[in-house]
This record gives sequence, structure tokens and C-alpha cells, in this order.
Amino acid sequence: MIAILSPAGGPMERYAHLMAQGKIKLKPVTAADRHSMPHYAVSEDVDPLALLLAELEEDDR
Repeated sequence: MIAILSPAGGPMERYAHLMAQGKIKLKPVTAADRHSMPHYAVSEDVDPLALLLAELEEDDR
């Protein structure tokens, strides 16, 4: 997993095709839950998505 989507009251059907393909999983989180999620401080010359993908590859789970 590289992201948690927290749709803010928007139409869920916009995510249906991604959920059906197994590309995303929606979790029951709210904006109040953001403080418990990991945060990464990176410099502006670094691609944060590339860091997350590299970390995902290293994870044995």
C-alpha cells in the first residue's frame, strides 16, 4: 500500500473501477485520522512517490 484514500463525501462510483481491479482499497478514515498516519519530510528535488515505491519493494510483507 502506498496511499490511503479518504473520499470527502464525494461520489464513490469514481473509485469503483479501481477497487474492482484491486488497485485501491478504501478504508473508513476521516481527516481527524491524518495525525496518526505516517508523514515523510523530503527535499524538493526528491520524488516522494519514488521513495514510497522503493520502500514498498523493500518490504517483505
